[in-house]
Amino acid sequence: MNRASSHLQYVHALLELSLESTRQEFGEFEIRYHSTETLPERQLKGLEVGEQFSVTVSHAKERWNNAAIRVPFPLVRGLASYRLFFTTPNILPALNKVSSLKDFYQFSFGQGVGWSTSRFLEDKHFRIVYGSRYEGLFVMLTANRFDLLMRSPYELTGEHVNLSQQYPSLTYSTRTAMLTYLPMYFYVSDKQPELAARIEKGLKTAFQAGQLDALYEKYFHSSLALIHSPELNVFWIDNTNITTQQYLADKPYLLPSLIKQLEPHFVSQPQH
Repeated sequence: MNRASSHLQYVHALLELSLESTRQEFGEFEIRYHSTETLPERQLKGLEVGEQFSVTVSHAKERWNNAAIRVPFPLVRGLASYRLFFTTPNILPALNKVSSLKDFYQFSFGQGVGWSTSRFLEDKHFRIVYGSRYEGLFVMLTANRFDLLMRSPYELTGEHVNLSQQYPSLTYSTRTAMLTYLPMYFYVSDKQPELAARIEKGLKTAFQAGQLDALYEKYFHSSLALIHSPELNVFWIDNTNITTQQYLADKPYLLPSLIKQLEPHFVSQPQH
């Protein structure tokens, strides 16, 4: 099964743009990608060793922040903060009727090992069923092993196109989503601080020049339409991987519509 990867294509293009825009100051570069997908924890180990990986991508996680250099720029401008759900036809009516976060306790959630979303679901004591493989989660969902599979807007649309023929009972709600703050960052081996500084400077330069906006529109047009739908109801859940300070640092680069929804949850709460 091939993972729908529009956001990965965007991230690859953004990395190249950040390095290209800093070529004059930092010099030539070469990007080499791993040909096989690896689990998040294995990627982190590769960064810690500093030999297998120089740069990788992850949503914010406390362990990652302590083990590698987090480049402080939210790559998809906070778009993954909207958490939508794959489900099956027998569960969909109940999902569409959700009217508060408490209503989600009737469902069980599928999660991959090492996913950043697992922590805040665990913190709120939701029922979680773990799968070790990306492909297996869709098998488990359609076999009714759990009720909901949480996805970002850009994963949801691409995966449904790719997988609906293989899993004809796979469906999703356009009415119900969780909302948290879930930024995605480049993480760089702490053995390469100059590379981290170069990527940060390149990203912020591309943002100021409008180059990032052009890439963003190319890859996320349909995802933006999904989250801006007037029928979508979102229900806030705290992400304990995130501090208020981190949100405020990211805020200049976030989607304006997202900021309006996030602001009430950060401006009045203490930092943790």
